[in-house]
Amino acid sequence: MKTLSKMKREKIFSVIFKRNGLFFILVFVSLGFFSACDSDEVGSNLYTFTDKMMGEYLNDSTDFSEFSALLDTTGVTGLLNGYGSYTCFAPSNEAMKKFYQLKGKKSLKDFPFDSLKIIAYDHIIDGSVVMYSNFIDGRLPQLSMSQRYLSISFSDVGTAYVNKTSKIIRKDILVHNGVIHKIDEVLNPTRSGIVEAISNDSTFTLFYKALIATGMADSLLMIKDDSYDPTLYSSFINMNTGREFNKQIPTSRKYGYTLLMESNNTLKENGIIDLATMATHAKQVYDQVYPADASVSDITDRRNSLNRFVAYHIINKQISYTKFIDTYDTGNMLKNKDMYEYIETMCPNTLIEIKKDRLLNQTNLINYLPESGKVIHITANYDNDATNGVYHEIDGLLEYNKDVYNELSNKRLRFDAASFFPELTNNDMRGLPEQGLPTALKNTLFLLPRGYIDRISCSEQTQVGYLTPYDAYIDYEGDEIYLESSAGKLYDFTITTPPVPEGTYEVRFGYVANGNRGVAQLYIDDIPCGVPLNLNNQANNPEIGSETPGTTPSDPFGYENDKMMRNRGYMKGPAVFKAERTVWYKAESARYETSCLRKVLGIFPFSKAGTHKLTVKGLSGGQFMFDYLEFVPTSALEFEDIY
Repeated sequence: MKTLSKMKREKIFSVIFKRNGLFFILVFVSLGFFSACDSDEVGSNLYTFTDKMMGEYLNDSTDFSEFSALLDTTGVTGLLNGYGSYTCFAPSNEAMKKFYQLKGKKSLKDFPFDSLKIIAYDHIIDGSVVMYSNFIDGRLPQLSMSQRYLSISFSDVGTAYVNKTSKIIRKDILVHNGVIHKIDEVLNPTRSGIVEAISNDSTFTLFYKALIATGMADSLLMIKDDSYDPTLYSSFINMNTGREFNKQIPTSRKYGYTLLMESNNTLKENGIIDLATMATHAKQVYDQVYPADASVSDITDRRNSLNRFVAYHIINKQISYTKFIDTYDTGNMLKNKDMYEYIETMCPNTLIEIKKDRLLNQTNLINYLPESGKVIHITANYDNDATNGVYHEIDGLLEYNKDVYNELSNKRLRFDAASFFPELTNNDMRGLPEQGLPTALKNTLFLLPRGYIDRISCSEQTQVGYLTPYDAYIDYEGDEIYLESSAGKLYDFTITTPPVPEGTYEVRFGYVANGNRGVAQLYIDDIPCGVPLNLNNQANNPEIGSETPGTTPSDPFGYENDKMMRNRGYMKGPAVFKAERTVWYKAESARYETSCLRKVLGIFPFSKAGTHKLTVKGLSGGQFMFDYLEFVPTSALEFEDIY
């Protein structure tokens, strides 16, 4: 390995900084102050740097002449020779020739032009530089230019593969505007929808039969809302947010689905060998939870037990392995406290619980039952791709049985505000990595047109936004729903919550107060929740009385202060998150930040399982933010912790 000379380091520094200042920051960190070497060794932490743009480098290299010809033919070379940030998984010449043979072609000239453009786009990520060290085991959060996910996997010896079969044979070829990874096989993602993709997978033939027989397959066909036109909303970018964000309009309105499925072998191990035995098992489980529907025999009826069994395996969000919970484990979350995510399924009014267990260092624990220790895991067969979804294999029977029902009915359910809305997940907003931008623009504000989110209805003067995670926020999971109104107007909106089991609940609204926010009246299911809520800076508001634990010597842990606050209808923030970077907040957790609060909206008896409505009517100008919502069964209040 040769250490770069001082002269060469200075030259690289100068050229990168002048031609692409933002990319300089990434390269500087990645190269470890430019101590580098020329290497083809994938397994080592070595880098190659070249004084060329990406398109120029690919064109000049004899390793990529076939792929470069593809880029030239489709006009993509010009893009890769421009300023920006790109990641390219570039197939070798041998890989390209093997691809021609696979498709029954002799050369690029035998392919239709539209197909060639898709092939080129399949290999390029526009807007992000994804180094080898940034690879995760599973889908990358950044989409290719063909709007497809790229999945990374590693062999036992550490070899990296893209989309499971294409081996990275040379990593981290750094150019001025991005990075290239050389691969030994052309990427050829499936163009099948989720139902067709499952039909072609022999691992799940029995579940596929049930999917068709119950008619649930017909609910998984949507791909994209073709009526959505983002150019109609370009004026939103001029919205005055009071702080400079990286403001964006969603570029599309895609749909997506996730299936958690047992293999044929797992079903067989549990006595399920055909549709008849599956129906028998489903009836034994779901007739206990829904005795009033025990006589529903039509398996296409959503109340039928087999239909419920199948539907409980389906989610109307496209959730990669890491996006069940790991992606939301931002720097804001305390790493010594377990995390929970609650996900609505397509079985009416049911939830799946996802747990991240810190002590065991395990993630994606599905419906963990503390008393019995029963839990469902996702196997190594995950992130199976389709155009409108993804499916994962699980190692046990996933069902909303009486034990799962009882567990979810008797514990605090905390929902991050972003988890309410499938559109944020399906259109790659929730879970978006922090941007490599100046500090003031480190996160993104997505401005959401009226009607874009099915579960939000709002007045014309109300502008709804989603703020992606930012390490300086003291927000649960780092993100928030953010609203403003037109100048001189008041916001007015209603949000439909995820479903909760029937029961009597204390409902709480989580928020952060500051001086830019106004006063609003909140309602649950059209019932006013006490007096209006003032979201302005309330650190010293005597009506709330929040004290930092330890302020009063006689109350070192703040428990007496907690009681006083509850009598006034407020609670401190939970001690499970913080501001990772102390720009505005210095607290060790939300519990220690007096402007981070929970408003107790009231006690509500819910006679049946289902969704509920949170309505907010602005009474003054200013911003409004919504961080999370808690539903706590009254039976659990006595034993609740501070987390």
